[in-house]
Amino acid sequence: DEITQLPHETDDELSAYIRIHGEAYFLRAQFYFMLANLYGDAYTPATCNTKLCVPLKLTPYVEHDKNKDTQFHRATLKEVYAQIIADLLQAKECLTRSPQADHHRLHRASMESVGLLLSRVYLYMQEWEKAEKEADEVMRSTAATLSSIQAFTSDKAFLTEDNPEILFSQGHNSLVTDLVFMARPGDFCVTKELYDMYDENDCRRDCFFGKLLATGDSIIMKNKYEKGSMVSHISDVFTLRMAEAYLNKAEACAIQGKAEEANQTLNALRKQRIEGYTPQSYTGEELVTQIRDERRKELCFEGHRWFDLRRYAVCESYPYSKEIIHVYHVCGNKGVSHTQTFRLEKNDKAYTFALPESVIQFDNVPMEDNPRDSREPLKADTEEETETPEQ
Repeated sequence: DEITQLPHETDDELSAYIRIHGEAYFLRAQFYFMLANLYGDAYTPATCNTKLCVPLKLTPYVEHDKNKDTQFHRATLKEVYAQIIADLLQAKECLTRSPQADHHRLHRASMESVGLLLSRVYLYMQEWEKAEKEADEVMRSTAATLSSIQAFTSDKAFLTEDNPEILFSQGHNSLVTDLVFMARPGDFCVTKELYDMYDENDCRRDCFFGKLLATGDSIIMKNKYEKGSMVSHISDVFTLRMAEAYLNKAEACAIQGKAEEANQTLNALRKQRIEGYTPQSYTGEELVTQIRDERRKELCFEGHRWFDLRRYAVCESYPYSKEIIHVYHVCGNKGVSHTQTFRLEKNDKAYTFALPESVIQFDNVPMEDNPRDSREPLKADTEEETETPEQ
């Protein structure tokens, strides 16, 4: 909002002025995209004009009028996504006119990172032709390159600030402690379902994951992120990298019926991930399934899976939804006191989060919440507390 107050008389000042303007538009689009996919339903062209999303707060001042019953209202999905697209197009125009210096590549927006996010947003909107176009532009750029198969080793981190395919990264990374804490277990383990999806010759498997103990079956996050210092330069919340461009293009082409292009793009990515890979050729639903599975394997623990499951469920051409069961262990002073099992049904309303109570009650007239069914654990087995060995 205060961009016009920055000096922009000299060429250098004007360049910075334009660049900062572009960064601001990119960031606002990114934040609204995240909010829309947490607190709004998945985007569908048929319902986007009526489905409620989040309020659009585009003013720089603090709204507060005690005499008004309502100061904020939830915009529709169509309105929020239109704002996201408008901001990204403005950001792309600015950052094309004033590109980032190479040494600012990782944590500052560039025209390529804007293009990749645009591709992702169009993918979510089922605007397949536009998603393909934006992804293809990123793939043809020189700002980043797809990592080679040699980058996946069992003794060093893959996603570091030196990784050549990262375009942008912002936010924290808690996975280095949640899924593994140095040589000790973290709070969670990697599901065996995911681990078993990788081919034996897939270099990502042994790079990303490992066994905690030789005698155990718990799978930990190993070297996808840096963990030695317990501080990763790469976010598990929001990262943009070249591999996603390949996956976005492959998916967009597949759903448009461009099977040859989709297979070529998918095979090009797999060739840099799987030793001795033989190109494959798929068609129809099998092609879409293969690309979705590849997306899960490549982008696991990078903040994609929950949003992807939401949008797959409303995909007009190839809808897919799955039931998810989580077993939750409640711990006491001496170990597990009881276990609860929760089920997320296919197409469950809980795929969209409830609004925070503070938001609902902000105005005198409460904001409309997202509908949700009451949820109780499937079972609650009470057991005597038992000692558990330290690991």
